[in-house]
Amino acid sequence: MDASALRWILAIIGIVLLVGIYLFGLHQNRLRKRAAIETFTREDIDPSFIEDEQLREELNNLNQFMQQGELDDGLSHIKINPAIEANLTPIILPLPELFTADLLGNIEEQNLISYLLKHSDHRLITGEEIENALMHSEFEIGSEGFLEFHQDGEHRFTITSLSPPGHFSDMDQLDFSTLGFNCFIDIESNPDAAKSFEQMLIKIDELVRLLDVKVYQPNHELLTMANITQVRKRLKG
Repeated sequence: MDASALRWILAIIGIVLLVGIYLFGLHQNRLRKRAAIETFTREDIDPSFIEDEQLREELNNLNQFMQQGELDDGLSHIKINPAIEANLTPIILPLPELFTADLLGNIEEQNLISYLLKHSDHRLITGEEIENALMHSEFEIGSEGFLEFHQDGEHRFTITSLSPPGHFSDMDQLDFSTLGFNCFIDIESNPDAAKSFEQMLIKIDELVRLLDVKVYQPNHELLTMANITQVRKRLKG
């Protein structure tokens, strides 16, 4: 046998060995994957692999269901984390007591149109925040300390504080704060209630943007377009 033929034989043997090693490796990988799958469905799972006792117990339960052929019926009873299915009630902050100024108590209900401006989380509004807002909204403090809006020489509407004492006379004090505003119109004493209502809506919109508050009806429900439409019809009638 000459040297050339010997080299070809050795080359063929080498190729066969490489192919054999490759196929053997694929076979071993399949065996390992099958063993891993079977491991998670057997009771003899390595305890050191799972540190959570609760999880290990539930996996054992799963294994029993699978062995008994009751997987579909039993999965609904497995709770790896019982807290996930707990009926967790969201935390709702209690509604604080809102102060009503005496000025409002003197107005009959059928003559009163009022809206509450406050934060949904009942956060306090500071005196500094109010002063900054008033610089852009043309309000003035009346003789009794309430905020008033005037136009064309007419008093359009009034704002009281939702915190005692109800007025804003001490707004320049560092510790001044309020839960919000009560913007209202006394229909009986207002010379043009319909026009005043529209002006109040415009100014309320300004305060909402300046103070990042929400607008509520007296029953503490959010103000809706349906309510505004109802009031407009009432004033036109």
